Amino acid sequence: RIIQRLVEQCHPKQVQELVEKVLKDVTALSRHPYGNYVVQHILEHASDEHRRRIVQVVVKDIRILGAEPQGCAVVSAALSYGLDDDRSALAQILLREPGLLVFLASTRHGHVAALRMLDLLVGKELEDARNRLQAEAESLRNCRYGRIVVDYLEQSDSTRCPWRAACRAGA
Repeated sequence: RIIQRLVEQCHPKQVQELVEKVLKDVTALSRHPYGNYVVQHILEHASDEHRRRIVQVVVKDIRILGAEPQGCAVVSAALSYGLDDDRSALAQILLREPGLLVFLASTRHGHVAALRMLDLLVGKELEDARNRLQAEAESLRNCRYGRIVVDYLEQSDSTRCPWRAACRAGA
């Protein structure tokens, strides 16, 4: 917690050396029960350069981090606090990894990453992500966090078409 407060309260130049040490082992810290909070705080409060470097590691190790509860929280933070182009790239990488989106959608921290990813994607990529999740809607409904994602999809469907039932019926 001390490191988190330092990153939050101090000027980036004051914590430069500390953040550099953290950046040397982002993957391991992202998987650690307490270290993941430090990485998330750096994503939220550090310089753009540090954010970019963390997102690059997340992209490189997306399979490892996506499979870990703490890693999913870091992926979610990267999708929230990374630079715009890095966030979009990360969302596209998540979409390219077979099965990862549906897995994330069913986990505690991963469902937040899946929702943030849906907010970042546009066009064909968004439709692809929505189709993948809707194809697994039945299994996602069987878990607490998957239900949240399916409800979000259904809510955003109704936002697109106010007369949802009529749209489904083709009327």
